[in-house]
Amino acid sequence: MSSAKTLFAPTPFSALSDEERARRQDAVEWTLAAQRRQGYTHDSLIEDACQSFVAGQIDLAELGRRLNPAL
Repeated sequence: MSSAKTLFAPTPFSALSDEERARRQDAVEWTLAAQRRQGYTHDSLIEDACQSFVAGQIDLAELGRRLNPAL
């Protein structure tokens, strides 16, 4: 098994660097803003999932599952 990190892999909150948290926050804000421009609205479940991702509590795959349970 490879020891390489995967993109946005889950990491304990305290282990996330400030740069990684900022990168995740920027990605979330950009995506939500793009969706708002298209007329989509967001509920608290989406906001909570995004903040869990930013905090390192979930990885990108889990974020996708929470945003689209059909995946």
